[in-house]
Amino acid sequence: MVRAGFKALAAASGVAVVLVAGAGVAQAQTTRAAVDCVKKVDGGRTITGRPWVKVKNECAWTYDIKIVWKYGPDSLCRELSPGETLRHESAQSATYDGTRIC
Repeated sequence: MVRAGFKALAAASGVAVVLVAGAGVAQAQTTRAAVDCVKKVDGGRTITGRPWVKVKNECAWTYDIKIVWKYGPDSLCRELSPGETLRHESAQSATYDGTRIC
């Protein structure tokens, strides 16, 4: 099935490729909007210097989210119900880079 899709894409015109790329941009904007209600509510560093952050789902729906770190490992994907919080810490060199839907 994947090969057939790849062959069809390879045979498609440039206009079709632009349409596929445009669909990806629209999806990314929808995802970003959905995560706007999952907000960082606290953060800091542990006594050993590891950064931590706490996010809260202020949305009306449950989302699968992960905490993203720059220069450190991200959290695993986790289901977060409305009103629920998630705390995660990362490597000493990491800085909080946001929350994403997974």
